[in-house]
Amino acid sequence: MMTAETATWRDSAVLDDLFMNLAEGHPGAITALLNVLRTAPPEPLAAWPAETAAAWRGGLDLALESLDRAQLRPCGELFLALCDIGFDSPLFRDLLAGMVRQTRPDYLDPAGLLSALGLREPAVSTTAIASRWRLFEVLRPGVLCYHPPHGLGTVETVDSLANDIRVRQSRLYQMSLKVALTQATLVRPASWLLGLIKGEAGARQRLRPDDFLARAVEGLVAPQPPDAELLKAILVPGAFSAEQFAALLKPAAATMATATAEAAPEATAETTAGMRTWDQARGITEMAGLIAATETLQDQGADTANVAAILRADARRSAHVNDWVATLALLQQAFGSAPWFTAVLQELGPEAVSWNDLELFVDQSDRLPGRLVSHWFEATATARGPAYLAQACMSLPLRLWTHAERIVGQRAGAESPTLFLDTAVHEITRGTPSADALVWAYRQGGDTARLLANPPLLFKTLQRPVRGSFIKSRKDLHKLVMDDQAFQRLVMRDGDPEGVVSLVRCVRHSPLLDAGERQSLLVKIVRVFPEAIALVEDRRAQVARKPIGKITSVRSFQRHHRELEDIVKRRIPANAQAIAHARSYGDLRENAEYKAAKDEQALLRARREELENALHEVRATDFADVTAPECVVPGCAVTLRYADGRQETCQVLGLWDSIPERRMVSYDTPFGRALIGARSGDTITLPGGDSVTLAAVAPLDDAQRAWLSDTRPDAE
Repeated sequence: MMTAETATWRDSAVLDDLFMNLAEGHPGAITALLNVLRTAPPEPLAAWPAETAAAWRGGLDLALESLDRAQLRPCGELFLALCDIGFDSPLFRDLLAGMVRQTRPDYLDPAGLLSALGLREPAVSTTAIASRWRLFEVLRPGVLCYHPPHGLGTVETVDSLANDIRVRQSRLYQMSLKVALTQATLVRPASWLLGLIKGEAGARQRLRPDDFLARAVEGLVAPQPPDAELLKAILVPGAFSAEQFAALLKPAAATMATATAEAAPEATAETTAGMRTWDQARGITEMAGLIAATETLQDQGADTANVAAILRADARRSAHVNDWVATLALLQQAFGSAPWFTAVLQELGPEAVSWNDLELFVDQSDRLPGRLVSHWFEATATARGPAYLAQACMSLPLRLWTHAERIVGQRAGAESPTLFLDTAVHEITRGTPSADALVWAYRQGGDTARLLANPPLLFKTLQRPVRGSFIKSRKDLHKLVMDDQAFQRLVMRDGDPEGVVSLVRCVRHSPLLDAGERQSLLVKIVRVFPEAIALVEDRRAQVARKPIGKITSVRSFQRHHRELEDIVKRRIPANAQAIAHARSYGDLRENAEYKAAKDEQALLRARREELENALHEVRATDFADVTAPECVVPGCAVTLRYADGRQETCQVLGLWDSIPERRMVSYDTPFGRALIGARSGDTITLPGGDSVTLAAVAPLDDAQRAWLSDTRPDAE
């Protein structure tokens, strides 16, 4: 009889028992299920036989539904194993979130951590979530961190309140937690690789070229499976020269070829002898390794049909996209004009995920070593045409535009000599350019540069969040706006009053600039066009209605926080007990108590997520900084005078502070929005249609502030 110890991933009878044991909380159920899961193939659950996959999904749905939500930390290894096979469901993501909170109760902003892991984004696969979590587990001060735009540095701080990390390289730089988990690679502490990087003699003595690559990548934790290119970026030139690194890879490629030859009786005599060539590889990862170890690629006598088959097989998969893109660029470099390779590219064009997913195309292009970028773009132009490359380039960092512009010009030829320029102009005129596109346009000069005489477009572009390689152009554009007189003249259309007024309005209203930068830029506008001083001064008396951040009183913030604690610590556990009790009655289809408990469970989960997200976004304040308001802002008292002479006083407060019986109104209500920004003497139309005069604006008195800062539960 089959037992749990000897069961495999396809033994449905044993699996049913294991799932029930997990549901009932039996000791050892997690370990037993993990052991069975380890017998499964490396393919994702979706690629398993339909009957087996359905059995796993059904059994997991039953088991996960019954897990104790207060004891999820021991399930961590099982959850990650399920992520690795691509298992996914709303319930599973909710449990993953609970496991993360219980595993890291010290993290000050759990909602921010869940967001960085991608748990709230359905487009992020559970496989990617597991990779991010494993990276987060290693992330701590003192760990070596490799980030493509900056190189290798040391993590200096991990700020769990601001959700960012600071890394020390030649200078200190900062990146968000999400960027770190999706782009950075960490070196495992106490790993052999760390010893190599630090130049430890013991690590050098244990250096064996025959297993160098396999042992070295074990020391890396990365969002994608680490490969030779990533290892090279980390080790060269700090630990090895490029020549030394290439020499270390050659024995590894030969060892890989020997192992695959021993496993393939049908191999040729040459490969059986341990000399598998790049064109005889049996997968894209092996081909990438063999190409890296091959000095000169030649297609004469090569098995080009096998190469084409491998490229086709991995074109639609994102699992090995790094190897696929790098291999295609190297093949383009060697065989760009060969008819067989051109035919392969044209066949792959409509299918390859690297071209169908623009975000993936941008990411891969940005990651490639500089020597391969132009070859990758040439392959792209052959596969998808120059118009595709021109349009895709609009989303790339500016440092790659030169390659794309040259290749588009060559491929478009006499038929469309201005294709690249026309694409960039269209991107700018439709109002969706990147900072990279605007900096490029300014460098072109002439009519193209004159497209920048549009201050609202400039400031809207500068306000977009950017990361990684896109930060440089944003900084360059900001510097042009602030310091370059020629650029400022261009933006203001050489002193045209409408151009000056447009720039002044943007300077005064944009949250992009602080008070010092606003004043500095206004002074520079007058310095460039002294005749514009009247336009600038006329607008100094105007107060822009600035965007208000999400704020609320300390009292309201704590009230929401207590509600979240009550849901997590009391109501959800009580609901879980109610579900278990109702399930014991049997026949769930006719069980009214079970249905009611499940409905309450859905409401509690929704409210919990709503509160977690809200508390993550909203800031508590005591309104102490509102001391002498010139206009209506959150944290002030206003007196309204109606047409019949009667007066009414109310307090305009934070997001969650509306209490009509106390004459308190939130700034985010229709009534509050009508008042925000108004000055004494202004006439205001209220949401009900009444016209009133704002008689007075005053700060809150001490008693009101004290009441709004009272956090005692019995003070409600």
